[in-house]
Amino acid sequence: MARLLLLICLVVALLALAGAAISALSRAAQDSRSLARDLAAPGKGITMQRISYAALILLMLGVTSGLLGGL
Repeated sequence: MARLLLLICLVVALLALAGAAISALSRAAQDSRSLARDLAAPGKGITMQRISYAALILLMLGVTSGLLGGL
């Protein structure tokens, strides 16, 4: 009986992981389409570049200070 319950839990966990993977892939595809549409517009690329550089600096600061990297 316990083996059957473990097998059912394993199947449910695998289905949840597959659902999460499919959801992440579809969201990534949708985001890439919208990003390509936004980057095609003139003047939007500079703003996106500045935002990404600011995010990168914040991420590097967090990792070096140990807030994001763990101790």
